[in-house]
Amino acid sequence: MRLLFLFLPLLVCAAEPLPLTPQTLLADPANDPAWRDLFAQLTPNKTRQSKFEERRFFPFRKEPVVLTGEVRIVPELGLSLRYLTPEKNTLIADAQGLLLRDDQGRERTPPNDSRAQAATSALVRVLRFDLAALQKDFAVHGRREGAAWTLAFVARDPAFTALLGTLTIRGENHELRAIELVKSPTQRIEIAIRDSVEDVLFTGDTLRRFFR
Repeated sequence: MRLLFLFLPLLVCAAEPLPLTPQTLLADPANDPAWRDLFAQLTPNKTRQSKFEERRFFPFRKEPVVLTGEVRIVPELGLSLRYLTPEKNTLIADAQGLLLRDDQGRERTPPNDSRAQAATSALVRVLRFDLAALQKDFAVHGRREGAAWTLAFVARDPAFTALLGTLTIRGENHELRAIELVKSPTQRIEIAIRDSVEDVLFTGDTLRRFFR
């Protein structure tokens, strides 16, 4: 199993990039009147489940590597990424850190790899929409066009940008639809998120299987 790739789920549409200009910079996004309502809705204070399709583009491949899976969020337990294809694996992110669990229930902690850890940390914060945590490490740019919106997170640490590029999320109304990490035109990771459901009543068996 390629652990680094397991940590990088992300968009399926080649949307126009958000221009990173002083006009798009959100100096205080949590209190910006134009964005405050959206940020309050994105913060997952409810249980949530979604499906995703991930595409990984590499300069040495003509076609992207495609993975599919499910995202589960339980505010008090954390977040669980369940990969269904091509391999079944689960990544759990909670207050204790990160945990990998294979389809036989065997567990291990992720390797201490700077790129993997940086990508995983960023992804988890976006899926949980932890704006306060994101703002510590990223400058936030945004654009709204009707119900559609785009947010770009630019790392304050140049080393992060060199490793992973710019992190962009897109959505409509209060739903997150896509995430992408773009390092270059030929090296990027994209995820389309769909079929999101809130206030999910997870069974005890599901909680034990996908969380800890």
